[in-house]
Amino acid sequence: MTYHSVIRFDRYSRSAGVVRPSTVAVAEGCRYLAASWREARPVVQVVFQLRFLAGAAVAAPQAVLTRPGSLLVGAFAWLCATWFVYLLNGLSDQVEDRRNGSLRPLASGTLPVGVARRTAVALAGLALLSAAAVSARLAGLVALMLTLGWLYSAGPRPQKGNMAGFVLVVASGGIVTYLAGAAAAGGPVRPELMVLMVAMSLWMALAGTTKDLSDVDGDRVAGRRTLPVLLGDGAARRLMAVLVAVAGGVLLAGALLLAPVLVLPAVVLAFGAAGVVGCLLLGAGATGRRRQRRPYRLFMISQYAVHLSVLGAFPG
Repeated sequence: MTYHSVIRFDRYSRSAGVVRPSTVAVAEGCRYLAASWREARPVVQVVFQLRFLAGAAVAAPQAVLTRPGSLLVGAFAWLCATWFVYLLNGLSDQVEDRRNGSLRPLASGTLPVGVARRTAVALAGLALLSAAAVSARLAGLVALMLTLGWLYSAGPRPQKGNMAGFVLVVASGGIVTYLAGAAAAGGPVRPELMVLMVAMSLWMALAGTTKDLSDVDGDRVAGRRTLPVLLGDGAARRLMAVLVAVAGGVLLAGALLLAPVLVLPAVVLAFGAAGVVGCLLLGAGATGRRRQRRPYRLFMISQYAVHLSVLGAFPG
């Protein structure tokens, strides 16, 4: 085939709607990337970004004006890190997710396991490289977050399988996130940041147990010792209500005693905690995944509201 014949064939292929192999590969790659993003639970990823930005805003309110590049690159690094953590979690949760009827891409088969693994490795590398471009301090925190994600989902004894490990790793992940925001902003760890990160990390770890109410069947098959598996629905809900009330009260106490600027976010969280407690106690014996997840949805909404109010209190 001559050169001119190749050109004519190429023009014919495009006009006839023939798709080149390279175009197919790009489209497939984009589809798998989107599926890996869905697997990482976008709603949770946004909350992690809000925690990161709240840490930056409290540590150095002027950083958005003085260090915008560092904040943007740091936020991207943290997004890659948390995306890795939740994609790894999805890879390790396939048995229970399928048993619980999850429609996530890995459980449903729309995201191949091999692709998810390669994506996770790439995300970890991107997270470390991006963080190192900001500072050694942020790179160290990213490495710690990646390690926590591995310990939670894929270590020798995955900590997701027991209550104590869940609380410790989840709370640590929260604290590291706020510290990462402060590192990207180049600010110190002020008393206000200490109160915020301790209280909201406890909220993550204690109130976050409400997610287990809808996953009992899969967790039992996978050997996970969650509160509903150990105690049953009614007793687990009562204990969760106590944990939620405690977690919600920590921010209010800290704001009143040490950080008055956080009083509004603390009041917002107190209302959220009251809503979660009411939902837990009034929903005992609920059937259907949607009804069982109501306390967890309220828990997530409360996180959004609290962090948006924090950003409003430290506008920069």
